[in-house]
Amino acid sequence: MNKKNVEFLKDQIKYTGFGEGYESQLNEKIGKELKEFQLLNRTEFGNDVVVSRLDFSRSESSDLYFFNRYELTFRPPHSQELMSQTFQIGKENNITQKEAYNLLSGRSVFKEYSKMEKDLIQDKYVTTGEKYNAWTQLNFKETDKYGNYKFQTFGDNYGFDLQQALEKLPIAELGDETTAARLLQSLQKGNLQSVNFVEDGQLQQHFLAANPRFKSVDVYDMNLNKLYLNQQLGKEQINSQATSLENKTPRPRVKKSGPTMS
Repeated sequence: MNKKNVEFLKDQIKYTGFGEGYESQLNEKIGKELKEFQLLNRTEFGNDVVVSRLDFSRSESSDLYFFNRYELTFRPPHSQELMSQTFQIGKENNITQKEAYNLLSGRSVFKEYSKMEKDLIQDKYVTTGEKYNAWTQLNFKETDKYGNYKFQTFGDNYGFDLQQALEKLPIAELGDETTAARLLQSLQKGNLQSVNFVEDGQLQQHFLAANPRFKSVDVYDMNLNKLYLNQQLGKEQINSQATSLENKTPRPRVKKSGPTMS
């Protein structure tokens, strides 16, 4: 058994957000010299129970094993149907489990990517060594041949500036450099982030989510009802009309083919 390979897989699992404690399972599966094997992970984000299946395979030319992909599944609030999506694993900048959950919940994630170009000789895409940043979200209206939702990306040229969008809102946390940086980072990970608005000298709890597609920030009240911003006399005010966050939750679908949760 290649112990360095096991250590590498342990770290890859850990830094993709699945935690620790998989060494014995990895040793058992790899010790059997299986061509392919799977590991399961169960966790909770808020009230949502999330189950992930991690897929591994053995190299055809050596004793090395690779963490290829994982499928994340959960049941959205107020739904009887499960939602799932498969996320591929590469050498770096992988979508973590929490980021995957946020994407499948309808939010956007800001990531660094490697620029790819097609190698005509090898007939495949390879990295150019260049990096770029982009917001990513799932397009719930389109799926690929495996039933996975297609990705939409919004790069720097798209013109969405999260910092500027936040500064338009009366967010108390922006008054401190450290908490402002944490807020920015949390929203970039796709989190639904709690903040305090200063309204009439009082602090009111709200929740925020980045919305790069519309170059804005979605605002929710403490009951997770979406609020709309009206322009009145040059000032932004929160409209009293609210739409429940559950109406934004993407509709579940059943995969047509490809790996599925048993």
